[in-house]
Amino acid sequence: MRNFVQAYQDALGSGFISEKSIVQHIDQQTIIDQYLPESASFFYVVEIPTNQYRFMGKQQVNVSGYTNDEFLEKGIELFLQSVHPDDVGIILEGIYPTMVQEVTKLPIEDRTKVQIQYNYRFRRKSGEYIDLMEQVYILELDENGMAALLLGNVIILDRNEELPIKLAIKLINDAGFSESIYTNTFRSVQDQLDGITKREVDILRNLATGKTSQEIGEVLFISRHTVDTHRRNLLKKLGCKSVVDLTRVAFRNGLL
Repeated sequence: MRNFVQAYQDALGSGFISEKSIVQHIDQQTIIDQYLPESASFFYVVEIPTNQYRFMGKQQVNVSGYTNDEFLEKGIELFLQSVHPDDVGIILEGIYPTMVQEVTKLPIEDRTKVQIQYNYRFRRKSGEYIDLMEQVYILELDENGMAALLLGNVIILDRNEELPIKLAIKLINDAGFSESIYTNTFRSVQDQLDGITKREVDILRNLATGKTSQEIGEVLFISRHTVDTHRRNLLKKLGCKSVVDLTRVAFRNGLL
């Protein structure tokens, strides 16, 4: 597990900030948490340089099954060991480095105005996996302008089917309006696309966006009849009955 924690530090590592500023944020979140209704979500505050959670909302135990004391004691290590094995590498090697890269492109005064959103699978203390989405905000920067204290909001997603891992970063202006500055899909449900050719993926993506066979043929420089043949093959290979079903497959695999 030390390798995971080290990877976390390598991706997000930043310098220390004053204890006074941390306490101010914790006090604020503690007050807010008292008035939040019962829900399948919670807020947390994490101090990146120490890998420690400094605050956990009262609903946390209902989401993860772990007590707040367990998270506060074990820190980010408990989180990383509970993320699905197929997802933790994507978070450490894809999500976190991309977050740092995109945020550091911004002027320092804008870095605490971003909202970062991504999803993953989490193993509850009972052993059951659930789909979670996190919305992350930067509370404090270190002296080099790197994120050092984060506020997170964790929300349970309805799990009807496996979801691709997606990252979205938005810049929220002073008026509260948001502007998307980055979106990407880091994991697709690859098993479902086994045996699908690159040309069929192109056809699938275009069908899912509502294009007709004639329109797709013109874009890909093939005949309408060839497109129809590919569509029939896709329906058979993916076990779908309609283009609507194909659209769902395209979404789950991050093609839209």
